[in-house]
Amino acid sequence: MRGIVTVKVLLMGELKRWAGEREVEIELPEESTIQMLAEKLGVMCGQTFAQNALTRKGTFQPHVAVFIDGVHMGELDSAQTILRGGRVELMLLPSYEGG
Repeated sequence: MRGIVTVKVLLMGELKRWAGEREVEIELPEESTIQMLAEKLGVMCGQTFAQNALTRKGTFQPHVAVFIDGVHMGELDSAQTILRGGRVELMLLPSYEGG
């Protein structure tokens, strides 16, 4: 039987405003991917969050920086990164370039 991974999601900046909360805790089956987490967050955090933070395919928009236990998702397997270890901290930051 597979275990559960508990993901503590910290939402920063506009993401917090879109979701209406700063912190969300989600339980997923172990071996779930970041994409599965993003899809579940889209449902939990509502339409404004989903429209602004997620793509139509249910992954995080390019302007959302995703850190898993302090490591940027780009250094891992991006949306296919597997969540392991029972407890994971995920931080989402809006990252806009230019000015």
